[in-house]
Amino acid sequence: MAKEGAAINEQATNGSEQVFSKDVHIEDNDHKPEVSFDTVSGYDHTRTDQSLLPPPPMEFAAPKDDVQPPLTFTSAPVISEDTARQALVEFVSEQRCWGTGTAKSLTFEKLQPSTSYHYFLETFTEERTSKWDHEPFCGQFVDGSQNGPAPGPWEILATFKEIFKNEIQHHEVPHTAFVKVSCSSCHGSGSRTVTRNGKSCRESCPWCSGGRVSCSNCRGSGKVRCPACKGECRLKWFIKLIISWVNNVSEHVIERGVIPAYMISQSTGTLGFNEVLPRVQPVANFPVAEVNEVSHNFVGSHQFPMKRIHMQAYKIP
Repeated sequence: MAKEGAAINEQATNGSEQVFSKDVHIEDNDHKPEVSFDTVSGYDHTRTDQSLLPPPPMEFAAPKDDVQPPLTFTSAPVISEDTARQALVEFVSEQRCWGTGTAKSLTFEKLQPSTSYHYFLETFTEERTSKWDHEPFCGQFVDGSQNGPAPGPWEILATFKEIFKNEIQHHEVPHTAFVKVSCSSCHGSGSRTVTRNGKSCRESCPWCSGGRVSCSNCRGSGKVRCPACKGECRLKWFIKLIISWVNNVSEHVIERGVIPAYMISQSTGTLGFNEVLPRVQPVANFPVAEVNEVSHNFVGSHQFPMKRIHMQAYKIP
């Protein structure tokens, strides 16, 4: 089935002469441009699909127990009747068509304290992948191997905009570009012959029924351009480096009372503790044993050996 389509060769026969037009096209593309690539050091397994590039090993020594700074925990405040009433009045005042009179005069018979915990572990990582990519060659600068060896995938400098925020960047790897003289999708003609039911044929532009009606897609020619080279007949190939910064988040809610977990996760509460470090250690001395257990499991699962860890943060809000 035709998807975007690959262009065909427009062949006009004048006696025994065939004329190939660069400006007359049609799309159908189950066929992507093909090219054989030289091996580039540091990118040996790079193909037209993304290849994962593990970071070089980094030495990180976990602090010993006797030098690791102790965590300071903040106890949950005691909720008084005045505090509870003020919270209720604020909630009612935010609702449409609700009055605050009852909330202000309400008599409390009993306040039942309930402490909940919402544990977070965030690990901000960087992943680098590469792929051979192409663009139409229109005479632009080509930074090829004649300018020197390509830098390694983790030697290319790149900076994220904000820590703990997801972001993706694309970079052309220096000194990897070259120009393929003939586009392999249309064989350098700007258009391509397609086969239907075992026979070579030309297809009409689907937007104007083969030129019967002029349209903006083909300017009345009845054909559309080769989708790979955009009618330029040549492709600039290069290695593209894809850098992905991802904030990996694990969270766990501990609720001993009757408050739904989703309400706990959406509330602010009092910040029990908050640490931001290149590497965090599992919480070991929190008053609630389940927090210590969850912290140990989360830290163990946030290793990410195929990515570079920039920073970690854990907190109980």
